[in-house]
Amino acid sequence: MRYLSEEEEAAIKVYRDRAEELLKNSDCLESNYGAVIFKDGKILGEGYNYVPKINGYTCKECPRRNQDLHNGIGLELCYSVHAEEAAINNMILEKNMKVNDSEGASMIVVRAKDGEVFKFDELEPYCTRCAEKIYTQTKIKEIIYEEKKGLIAFGNEELFDVSIKNLHNNWKEKFNID
Repeated sequence: MRYLSEEEEAAIKVYRDRAEELLKNSDCLESNYGAVIFKDGKILGEGYNYVPKINGYTCKECPRRNQDLHNGIGLELCYSVHAEEAAINNMILEKNMKVNDSEGASMIVVRAKDGEVFKFDELEPYCTRCAEKIYTQTKIKEIIYEEKKGLIAFGNEELFDVSIKNLHNNWKEKFNID
């Protein structure tokens, strides 16, 4: 992981701002996310988290939300298509790009809670579901999040590893396991 320099942050501001704009479309009651995949000055894919309009599901019926699970626990129960997944789907399914087109690309993810951009704490968990999809279904080079200290970038495999470790630690904490 590395923190982006001020110059790097300035260079990707347009993608960060686009991700923030996208998250306003989210219908999730927990948190709103926007994600943009970009490379060489172009947006390859973009998306936000939403509940698909199938079987009448809404965020209110989400089993994860109704179990009051947080810190990455139970994300496999979430009805929502996550922003990272939506951006990958947009790139491949709607823009008809190939997985190889994402080689060397970056993805920026912005989160809002209660209408305000939320900056992760340093040890905040990252979604294992999204990290796995990015790691196994793309060739994205780095994934960027906003932390309280600035923009932080993880390599593709590194994000997957950090996500799994954070989830493991949160399970241990939730169930008081040493």
